[in-house]
Amino acid sequence: MNKRVITGLISAGFLLLGGIAASGGNQSSRLDTDQNSNAANLTKKIPEKVIPTCDGTTVTTNCAIEGASYKTYILHPAIAEKSHTETVTTYHEEITGYCTLCSDGTYSPSCATGRGACSHHGGVAQWNAPISKNVPVENTKTVIDAAAQVAYYEKVGE
Repeated sequence: MNKRVITGLISAGFLLLGGIAASGGNQSSRLDTDQNSNAANLTKKIPEKVIPTCDGTTVTTNCAIEGASYKTYILHPAIAEKSHTETVTTYHEEITGYCTLCSDGTYSPSCATGRGACSHHGGVAQWNAPISKNVPVENTKTVIDAAAQVAYYEKVGE
């Protein structure tokens, strides 16, 4: 081969190596720039996810209250007592008067107090014996169908 060709090839090789070194330097400076921008991005604050406040009626899932997170937080309102009244009739014995009681357990029809009273009934067993009868007494009572319940929150933590 001729000297000129060999010199040209060597020159071309040095130029090629110089270009690679130069571009390698550019790559390095590009990497430094990218690392600096990444560091700047890391120092930027990422906005925090806002967790809604539980109120138990409109906000009931995936919410927080007083620093505690809940998967479910539902208000169950108070329930009033359900009841009805019933009238209960009872009977008690009440003295309604006094009459002559005959020996056979009957009373004198005229409540006679003199001689001959209860003569056909074996005589008098008791003078002025109380006459009683059952008198109805009506009372009302309250029957509870369902007891009252206080309001409460159904809380299921995460």
